[in-house]
Amino acid sequence: MSIVIKQFIEHREKERRLNSHPTLLLVGVSVCDIVTIVPRISNPGDIVYLDKGISISLGGHPCNIAIDLAKLGYNPRNIFVVSAIGDDFCGNFIEKQLSEYNIQLMLYRVEDVGSNKNLILVVEGEDRRFHVEVGASSRLPLAHVIKALNEVKPKLLHIAPGVLGEIDENLGHILRIAQSMDTITFVDVGAAKPFGKKGWDFLTEALEYTDIFHCNVYELRKLFNLDNVIEGIKKILEKGVKIVLVTDGDKGAYVAKKNTVIHQQTFKVNAVDPTGAGDAFQAGFIYSISTLIRDKLSKETLEELDLETLAKLLLYAQAVGALCVTKPGTTTAISKNGVNDLLINQGEKILKNSIYIKL
Repeated sequence: MSIVIKQFIEHREKERRLNSHPTLLLVGVSVCDIVTIVPRISNPGDIVYLDKGISISLGGHPCNIAIDLAKLGYNPRNIFVVSAIGDDFCGNFIEKQLSEYNIQLMLYRVEDVGSNKNLILVVEGEDRRFHVEVGASSRLPLAHVIKALNEVKPKLLHIAPGVLGEIDENLGHILRIAQSMDTITFVDVGAAKPFGKKGWDFLTEALEYTDIFHCNVYELRKLFNLDNVIEGIKKILEKGVKIVLVTDGDKGAYVAKKNTVIHQQTFKVNAVDPTGAGDAFQAGFIYSISTLIRDKLSKETLEELDLETLAKLLLYAQAVGALCVTKPGTTTAISKNGVNDLLINQGEKILKNSIYIKL
C-alpha cells in the first residue's frame, strides 16, 4: 500500500474518532423499494421462478445517503432527513428504518396519499428497471423545507429534485435561501425523468445557485441533449457550479472544477445489484469532503480545493459506490472496513492512473 493511500485512510479514521461532523440537511423522496433480481423478464402469461428472492427495503436519495453516511461513521446526530411519507405501512417502515440509525427525522406525513413505492427489476447483466408509484413525495410542502433550513442551519444542503412537486418548482428559491445562510448547496438528479413536468428546465435554471452537482452520464445527456460527457460537464461549470460529479457505471467517474476535469477508472468488484450506487458515491464524497474540511466547509474552501485533493475525494466516493453494488439492496454492503479494503487493494493504481483533462 502506498504512503499516499495509507495516509488518506489514517486521516479518515482520525477524523471519524473525533466524532464531530458538519450538519447536513438531506431533502428528497423516501421510498419503499421492492427489489428482485431476475434471470429474465417473463413473457405475458408466463412465470419466472426467482431463486434470489424478493426484498423490501428502504430507498430514496436522502434515506440511502443518510444511512450510508452513518455506516461510514458520520455522526447521525448531524444528519437531518426531510421527506414526505404516507400514513401507511410503508411510511411506518421508512420512519422505523431511519430511526434505527439514530438519524434526525423531519418527516412530513400525508394522510390521504400512500408513501412512494418503487418496483425494481434487476435483470442479470442489464441496468435496473424502475416502476414507481409517486405518492407522498409530491406533497412535500415548500414551507416544511424552508422551516427545516431555518431550524437546522446546515453546513450542507443536499436536494434531489424530480418527483417533489412544489419543491421542484421552487428549487432555485430554496437554493438561494440556503446560500444566503452560507450553506453549501448540493443538487442531484432525483429521477430518470421528472414527474409531472415536460423537462428539466427547472433544474438547469437553478444551477447558478448550486455549489456541487451530481448526475450520471445518462442524465447528463438528457439535461443538455449532448452525447459528449466533457462538453456536458463544461456546460454545467459555465452555469456557475463549483464542483461537478458525473458517474458512468463500470466505466468510472468524473470530477471537475473551473477548467479541469479528472476521470478515474472504477474499482473492480463482483457486481450483484447496482441499486443505490449513485447515492453511495455521493455519500462517499460528502463524507470525505466533510471530514477533510470539517468546520471550514464553505464555498470558499470548495473553490480552494487543489486537483490532487479532488482526485482523492473522487477515489473515496468511487470506493463507496463500488462497494454498494456487491450485495443486494441500496445500503446493505456499505461498511468502513469494506471501503478501506478497496482503497488498500486498488486505490493506489486508480489514483495513479487518473486522467486530467483541460477544458
